[in-house]
Amino acid sequence: MNSAEFEIYNAVRQVESGPTMIRCLCLICKGYLSDWDVRTREAVCWRCREIYFPAPKIEPKNPEPKRARLFQLRDGKFAIIVD
Repeated sequence: MNSAEFEIYNAVRQVESGPTMIRCLCLICKGYLSDWDVRTREAVCWRCREIYFPAPKIEPKNPEPKRARLFQLRDGKFAIIVD
């Protein structure tokens, strides 16, 4: 293979390899962003968001506070019972 054939061979291989993909990187860990992160315009990957910006935990709502009753024991003392 002479130099002209080699140059043509390299050009064909370069064209057949496809376009160069430019990926977006996470600002914190410098890892690749997923397609979802790019579509939603997030600059941080989901792993770093989970570590550094956790979602607030929703605490369950407490029902009505339990009622306290005063109850007299047999020995005349009183006790407080919570239902």
